[in-house]
This record gives sequence, C-alpha cells and structure tokens, in this order.
Amino acid sequence: MPMSHKDLWIKIKRESKGKSPAEELRLLDGYLSDWPEYKGPYQELRKKLERRVAELQRVSSVLASRSSQGGHVDPFSVKKRGLAEVALVGLPNVGKTSVLAALTGSDAAIADYPYTTLTPNIGMFNMGGFELEIVDLPAFPEDSLDEVHYAAGLREACLNATLLCAVVNLAGDSELQLDALQRHVSDIGADCPALIVGTKADEAPEALESLRAKFTSIPVFGFPLPDGGERVVAEAICRAVGRIVVDARDPATKEDPLAYALPEGSTIHDLAEQIHKELAGRARRARVWGESASFDGQEVGLDHVLSPGDTVEILTR
Repeated sequence: MPMSHKDLWIKIKRESKGKSPAEELRLLDGYLSDWPEYKGPYQELRKKLERRVAELQRVSSVLASRSSQGGHVDPFSVKKRGLAEVALVGLPNVGKTSVLAALTGSDAAIADYPYTTLTPNIGMFNMGGFELEIVDLPAFPEDSLDEVHYAAGLREACLNATLLCAVVNLAGDSELQLDALQRHVSDIGADCPALIVGTKADEAPEALESLRAKFTSIPVFGFPLPDGGERVVAEAICRAVGRIVVDARDPATKEDPLAYALPEGSTIHDLAEQIHKELAGRARRARVWGESASFDGQEVGLDHVLSPGDTVEILTR
C-alpha cells in the first residue's frame, strides 16, 4: 500500500530538518525524480516541493554570486542602516516574512513550508523623516538550536541587532512559542525581545488580549495592523532605543507633516538640525501643538524641549 500524501509530507519535512540549502535541494530533487503517479493531493504536494526547490535554487544562486564578488560573504552579517536594526525572531511558519512585507514592502518569499526563510530578508521601514531596518531572520527550531545548519549565523545576527521583535502565531499556543524563543535568546546571550507581534490576530483576538495582559511591560501588537498601526509600531521601536517621535510641518504650505525621531530631551533646535542644517541656522522660534505646549499653537523658543507626539512648525522670521 503506498504511503499517504500526509505521511509522505511528514517524512520529507523530517528528513529536511537541519539540512543546508544544497543538501535539502539534493533531497527534494531525489523525491521529485521518483514521484508517484498519483493525482489529487499528491500533485498539490509536488507543486509545493517544486516551489521550495525554486526558492532553494534562488538562495544558492545569491550565495554563489556574493562569494564570486569578493570571496566568502556571510549572509548573516547584516550592515546596519537607518535609526535601528530590528530583527524579527520566531519559530517556523509564524508569519515573520508577512510582517516584514507589511512594514517594508519587501517581496521576500512567503510560503507554508517550514524554514522557508534560509537567509535573512531585509527591508527598510520608512516613516518619512527616518527609517528603521527590519531583518526577517530564519526560524529558531522548537528544540535545540543546533538542529539548524545556520545556528552560528542566527546567533551572530541576534547579538548584532539593535533589538529583537518576537513574532508568534496567535492561532497556535503563543505562550509556548514565546517560552521557546526566550529560552533560545537566553542561551545565546542576546537581550530579551523588546516587542511582540502576534500574527492572525483577526482569527484569535482573545489570544492577543491574553498576551497583552501577561506582558504588560512589553508592547504587544496584533497583525494585521489596524489603520495607523505602522506609526504606533515605529513609536514603540523608537521608545526602546531612547528616541521620541515628533512631527514637523512646513508653516508655509501646511502640508502633511513628516515624522522625525529624536533623542529624549531634544529641543526645537535639535529638530531643525535633523531636518536640515541650513534650517537650523535660519530658525528663530516655533509653534508647537502637543503635550509639551501649554496650549495648541504656542510659540516657543529654540531651546523648548519636545515631547513624544508633538507637532512643530519652525519659523524663520
């Protein structure tokens, strides 16, 4: 009696676990070359494996290209760009790549195959006046980190990131997922995640609220994000690295303001310098709406200290 397609899928996943891209590619090529002549679910599984083979070939091509351009290049050695480097960490198939795509517009491959991400996927989260680098790291295994071929690279990437963001699937047992992640992060000596994102929040709103009740000292976000959610996530990341987010608006045009991230305790002059050094030299005073103002539109001097969420119009005469 032939093996059922479900058992065959379990067997392939088990044999693929911990293999390098080249080893997994050889394994899958072997299965596909001797595929059973059955229709229905067997052919759907075949299509899934063919998509995986295409992704493995793409990764192998990228790594080979990088090596030919300058010797061995470690794909886990990510050059930091923007205000902060935020590494997305999670177990297999929790939706990290979907979170990356939503925040940055990245076109990285999204699939239901375990360990779809084999090397870091990188995108820039643009908030207008500043950017954050988001790095989608390959998955942590449920058990020992040494089960995956990229264990050393994963350690390096987590230790080098500005902060970690844990991603969990709310449709599963999110607390067990977080326990496994915290164990891995602790074992490699990295800081605990500064944020938590729960995917499939629309399917499991109760699980999201449960996480928020348990982790009161860490921002917890549900994904998909609601309208305006990207700004709230950016503000949380900035708080974690000691920055406040304020909005600067052109007093002449009154166009939509741009968001800027400043160190805590920054003044109007500091904001002007970040916008443009020429503006800092011409600035005379400002109008402020928000927490730091006594009333909306208050005129203040250049030494006025800003608060998170303030809107500012810098005046040059």
